[in-house]
Amino acid sequence: MSRCRSFPTARHGRLNNVAHMVSPGHVDSAASSSRTMPTRQATRTRGLLRRGRSVGLVPRPSVTVRFSGTRSAEGPLNIGQYNILQWLRGESEQFFAAVAGELDVPAAAVVDDVAEALAVLIGRHEGLRTTYVDGVTPRQIVHATGDLVVEVYAIEAAEPQLVDRAGLSRDLTRRLRAAGAYRIGELPVRAALAVLPGDASTSSAPVVQAAVLGCSHLAVDYQAMEIVKREFADLIRGRTAPPAGGPPIQPLDLVALERTPKALRHEESVLGYWGDRLSRMPQCLYPVPRRTASNEPPLRGTNDPGSVAVELTSTAAGMALRAVTARTRTSRASVVLAAIGAVLSHRTGTRDLVLPTLSANRFEPYLRHHVGSLAQLALITLTIGDTTFDRLVRQAWTAVVAASRHGRYDVDRQRAVAGRVEHQRGIVFDCEPLFNNLVIESGPATGRATAPVPTPGELEAARCATQVRRQSMPIGTTLIRFDLYGTDGELRLGCWSSDTDRICDDEAESLLLAVENLLIAAASGDLDARGIRGSIPLSPVERGPGWLFVDGCWVEVAEVQRLLDDALASTGARVFTAVHGVPLAAHLARTGAVGTPGQAHAACMAALKAYPTAMAPQHYVICERIPGDPDDPAAWIDVCCQGSGREGVDS
Repeated sequence: MSRCRSFPTARHGRLNNVAHMVSPGHVDSAASSSRTMPTRQATRTRGLLRRGRSVGLVPRPSVTVRFSGTRSAEGPLNIGQYNILQWLRGESEQFFAAVAGELDVPAAAVVDDVAEALAVLIGRHEGLRTTYVDGVTPRQIVHATGDLVVEVYAIEAAEPQLVDRAGLSRDLTRRLRAAGAYRIGELPVRAALAVLPGDASTSSAPVVQAAVLGCSHLAVDYQAMEIVKREFADLIRGRTAPPAGGPPIQPLDLVALERTPKALRHEESVLGYWGDRLSRMPQCLYPVPRRTASNEPPLRGTNDPGSVAVELTSTAAGMALRAVTARTRTSRASVVLAAIGAVLSHRTGTRDLVLPTLSANRFEPYLRHHVGSLAQLALITLTIGDTTFDRLVRQAWTAVVAASRHGRYDVDRQRAVAGRVEHQRGIVFDCEPLFNNLVIESGPATGRATAPVPTPGELEAARCATQVRRQSMPIGTTLIRFDLYGTDGELRLGCWSSDTDRICDDEAESLLLAVENLLIAAASGDLDARGIRGSIPLSPVERGPGWLFVDGCWVEVAEVQRLLDDALASTGARVFTAVHGVPLAAHLARTGAVGTPGQAHAACMAALKAYPTAMAPQHYVICERIPGDPDDPAAWIDVCCQGSGREGVDS
């Protein structure tokens, strides 16, 4: 969808564009804002920006790539590999378990050229020729030699010269995914090529038009895939010299480095950092009301078509990013993160944000060219208060660095820390990344870049080219997530949710457009706190008396009651907003299964994941029987015992 829109900006007033309006059918959405909003619906365009003619891919005989490395070896998993294995054990949707990359194939390259480059890559990087054995003590096995079978498809098109390479790559990626999940005992690499048939009269070989490499997340993360793609592009063009800095460190070699005394001391510091941040992290990162009534089933599962996903492509925001990055001497990703934080804080009314993100964990020089899975969850803290946008950007930059220093850890020990905090606070964390930066920034080094300040007219013209694309996504577990796909020349930012009962596609789109508007407003100069708020064309969520702010969390009391109806169904449990000054006090009747506050709390914690805006009661009062009027707290008499249910657990 291309659009010109008119949004208020703090510095230059209204950008005089054709307007855009989100759907008015969404209660408490951007369309209900009291701010001046656009009034004309833009037209959505779907699909590729550049379309070729009808194209068919016909299977041809596969090609076997024989690879050879310097050693075969076996050993335990490193921290990153074990982290991914633990995640894969609980990941039912294999869509998320693989990383695919479009390879840069030069014109006139033939199948043998691709095969030779792949053979060198797999020989160079042991992670691409490693299989795994799961169990109590998982193992990795590095193979010195082996074979990769590459799928080959012939292109059938009336006008081959008009074939869209990006479309071919997407088709090849779908075919690789159709083979199913990567099995840990098999080579973690797949490849597919699309070729134009050669000329029989000259005996010319088929020319490769598109090539895609797929890898298990056990073998690569997104930054490792970028390294593989870059090295492939060099190899296929004859630049065969290995990367500068000597041979890359291999995944198996990391195991010994992670067990040195220095590394073990650092891990203790990391776990302390996690405990501190989790003690302040809210249970829900986007606490908004459900779109259905609290006594109705949520719009999920069989009633829902799937996750919602919206992607914004904005040249105007890209121009703004360059200007703000140069002014603040930070990074474009930090500017985007600051804008997202400001929008979320304004919309949700949450001043202190603790945001899960992914740390690339490549700060050490010896890891910058490592092909393996290093990325792990990290926590970023942002305080959105009476500050300027530039200060917020610098705060985001510093927070990313701090989080990354605490981004490598034993996932079992981290989960134990999280479990203790969850039990004590009565919440369950959604530790899917809210912000996922998939960009490796190019151009002048951070802190030395310069960029011209765009004029209002230039921003106005560029905003007309903004595109918003909606697409379906497999069902996941995260309430809200932002993926940063690109910052060179244009901003490419995605927002998606697996809870469309709380975040529909209009809501996701309005958040992305608010981020764009804030960035554009900040392009020509810093914004104070009032200017930030004035550049976010969204109204704060209206929660009403049915919400409480408890322990840094917005809690929906009706959701807590639904939790009790689920977890303590036979006890007649009722939750009260406050009893004798204690918030979220639950009263219930004793049963054979639930006779103590500890048992009641354990039952609530076991069911809590399904209620993202709820919190386990802070206090449990257990009585002999359900009174005639269970909604009256004074009617609950004959108290057997009471307490928080948290006793005996280390904080």
